[in-house]
Order: sequence, then C-alpha cells, then structure tokens
Amino acid sequence: MQISGTGTFNYCNYVASRGFILLPIVLRFFLTIFFAILGLAQLGAQTTPPIRIVASFTIPHEWCQVAVGQSLNVTCLVPEKSELHGFQLSAKDAQSLDRASLIIGMSPDLEPWLAAWVKANHREAKAIWLSPASPSADPHRWTDPQEALKMLEALHLALVGRLPPGVASPQTYERQVAEMKAVDQELRQLFGPLPEDARTMITQHPNLSWFAKRYGLRIADTILASGSAEAADPSARHYSNLLTQIRTQQVRVIITDEGQNEALARRLAKDAGIPAPLALSFEYLEPRGQEGDTWASMMRRNARRLHAALMTR
Repeated sequence: MQISGTGTFNYCNYVASRGFILLPIVLRFFLTIFFAILGLAQLGAQTTPPIRIVASFTIPHEWCQVAVGQSLNVTCLVPEKSELHGFQLSAKDAQSLDRASLIIGMSPDLEPWLAAWVKANHREAKAIWLSPASPSADPHRWTDPQEALKMLEALHLALVGRLPPGVASPQTYERQVAEMKAVDQELRQLFGPLPEDARTMITQHPNLSWFAKRYGLRIADTILASGSAEAADPSARHYSNLLTQIRTQQVRVIITDEGQNEALARRLAKDAGIPAPLALSFEYLEPRGQEGDTWASMMRRNARRLHAALMTR
C-alpha cells in the first residue's frame, strides 16, 4: 500500500506512534482511579474510631487480653501487684475511660470508684460488669474457679456481641476454660485429703469465702469487718472474740493480704500463740514473667502456700 508523496505506508510504525501518544493518557486515567480508591480507603480508616478496651484491674485485664489476642491492646487501670480497694482514678485514667469503646469491670461492689465514674459520665452502655450483683458480702468470686468460669463466659459473650467478627476468638476462650477446669481439679485434689481439724483459718478481711466454700475450708472470722483491706481496726470486743475463736475452733492460720499492713494480725497471732500470719495475694496478679502473673498461676501459687501452712501448723 502506498500514499502519494509519502512513500510506502508502514502500519506497524503508525500503531506504535499512536500507542506512544495514548499511553500517558491511559496511564493517567488508571492512576487517577487508583489514588481515588486509596483516598476513600484512608478516609474510611480515619472516620472509623479504633477499638479501645479498658479493664479495671489485672484479673479481668488478663482474661480480656487473652480473649482478643494481639489484635487489640487492653488498658489496665489498677497496675500489677496493686490493691484495688481504695483505688482512685487519675486524670490519665479518666482520659482512658473517656476514650474507651468498652469498659470491663469485676463488680460495682468491689470497684465503687469505677461504678461512680461510669454513672457520672453516662457510660452504662459501654460498661460490662462480670459480676453485676454480688450475692454475698464477699465480691471476690474469682477465687472459686466455678464462678470464674461463669464470669469468663459472660465476658466472652459480651466481646463476641460487641466487637467485629473474629476479634474475640473461640479458640482462646476454649483454652481459658480448659485451664480453669484444670486448676479446679488440681486444687480439689490438693485440699481434699486435709484432716477436718486442719481446715479452719481467719482472714484479714472478707475475701476468701468463695475459695473456702469450694474446697471445704472454714473461715472462723475476719479481723476487719469490711470487704476492704483498709477498713478500721476491730474493736476491743471483736479482738477478744477473735482470740477465743482461735483457741476453740482450732484455727491453724491467720491470712493477710500481701503488701498490706499486717501489724494487727501479727499481734493477734502472737497473743494466740500461733505462727505468724501467712500473706497471700488473691487480689491481683504479679508482673509478667513472675509466678502468679496469670489467674491460673496466682490460684496455684496461693493454694500451695495455704495448703502447706494448714498441714504444718
């Protein structure tokens, strides 16, 4: 094929030259579409607030963190190895609560400072109480593995219902359930053979009634009447009654809260002629990497120490 004045027409060269001209136009078109989609995705990410979970203290914090795995970071208000009785929120704590998507608490009775903040700031819809109403004067239900299982189930159902699919894993929940059942079985075997005259104790405040009931132990009385370890000292009459009960009920052990003032308990033990008090830590978890840094490890550690004291005193 020929074109006058131009010589032979080269079709391939023609297509190539036209393609060279069209290529930037096509490329610009696809790049425009790509960046538009990318911009919409970034806008969506910016408008979707991140999920923030805040737990009251170390035990619900551990349960919640295990449930969501590495996908979310759960904030803990009361730090490791710290007593939650008498805890006061700092400005930073209040900010964390204000930004929280979910607030996990153990019990309004146990954490009145958290319940007061939730009510004052109208965050009831975001609060999950694992033990909404305590059926006894002792709100420390987690010391009984059967009760801990009920609370763990409540937590799992709440997380599944309120978090995006797949965040709360059923596999991690099942592993937690299996671990709690294993702890319960071990402790039943540990305390089961104890002689009847080696099962009675006095505690610093009402925090082990659930544990004692589960494993056939007896709490003759408590030094402090309140559920808080910071309650007022007992009256002279109550102190005299404690001495009488130690002598008449074959009390083997006086249990105090690790890290709390045990001067009164030491004086009581000395006046009664029994060994010094045994300090246990059912109220919190230890720092990561130490024995007692999980609920299961905490329960086993305290149970072994208590069993040894009851057997040898």
